[in-house]
Amino acid sequence: MKIKFKNQKKGFAGRALCPLLAFLLVCGLAVTPALDGTARAVDFDQSCSLKVNPGGGEFAEDLAKADVVVDLYQVAKAIPVNGYDTYTYEFLQEYQELSLSGQPDNEEWKALSQKAAAIALNGGTPKIKDQPVSETAENLECGLYLAVARGKGIEDYVVTSQDEAGNASMATIARSTEYIYTIAPALISLPAKEADADGTIHTAGDGDWIYDMTAVLKLERDLRYGSLEITKTLSSFETKDPATFVFAVEAKLGEQTVYSDVVSMSFTAPGQKKTLIEKIPVGAVVTVTEVYSGAVYTPEITEGQTAVIEADSIANVSFVNHYNETNKGGGAIINQFDYKAGSGWGWTKITDEE
Repeated sequence: MKIKFKNQKKGFAGRALCPLLAFLLVCGLAVTPALDGTARAVDFDQSCSLKVNPGGGEFAEDLAKADVVVDLYQVAKAIPVNGYDTYTYEFLQEYQELSLSGQPDNEEWKALSQKAAAIALNGGTPKIKDQPVSETAENLECGLYLAVARGKGIEDYVVTSQDEAGNASMATIARSTEYIYTIAPALISLPAKEADADGTIHTAGDGDWIYDMTAVLKLERDLRYGSLEITKTLSSFETKDPATFVFAVEAKLGEQTVYSDVVSMSFTAPGQKKTLIEKIPVGAVVTVTEVYSGAVYTPEITEGQTAVIEADSIANVSFVNHYNETNKGGGAIINQFDYKAGSGWGWTKITDEE
């Protein structure tokens, strides 16, 4: 998944009325009923409540560390339809440019949630702000709401998410120590009715109206990454041959090896050089070992050095070598092997241009 951060801007529109006899939940959103009893007409004077949870039950333990909160934006009011036990939407002034067909499908609802999010996240004022997940928002009037879940304290939480097919959509993020969560905004209608066997919720369907609801939002999870910098200092230099130093780098996240490679640095004079290794998972323990120093340079430290990768910072390990006055000379090269269709395997000598 590719993520591109989006700057927030301000701007509003006017007012509209959308006749709608059936409400279909956005794909990825589930609603749990909380009322029992005899079916009755919708009561527009009764207040509603909503509890929003991010989805991904297998992520629950780590997700609890991401400090996720929810902002609820009211997009429309519920307007009764004379002679029918259902309602339509009257979009609020800020969202008047929104519209729906008479029988919207999941794709239309997803598109509407994106349009509503574009308005709400560009200067809109939430009805409820910083509502902790798993806590219930009370005293909500009947209508259509946009739920936006995000990591509390993250300033630039609005991103553009791109799926494998290249389709871009607006989303928000939350972060734990090791993972980044991308959460889709979703529209939720209050009150609603229990979903049918296909998972579709119709405001014109049978059954009781549900005024107290729990919604589960769709999310995805990816590893967070950090960087490692290797610093090499050569205190003195033997002038006959270039001095090349080779390092084995291995990173483990728990018991899993998440990075393994070798890097080299070459010198033609005393001094210091650095090389940066990027995209190592956060939380990984990296061990760097100098596996080649040449015949005439003695390392101050012969054992491997370790560092822990952290987010938004660069971990560092350092090595120092000295000329040992033996005058033996020596050097090293690293070959990179590649396979090309038509010509088979070949190799390229990697040189240090610094």
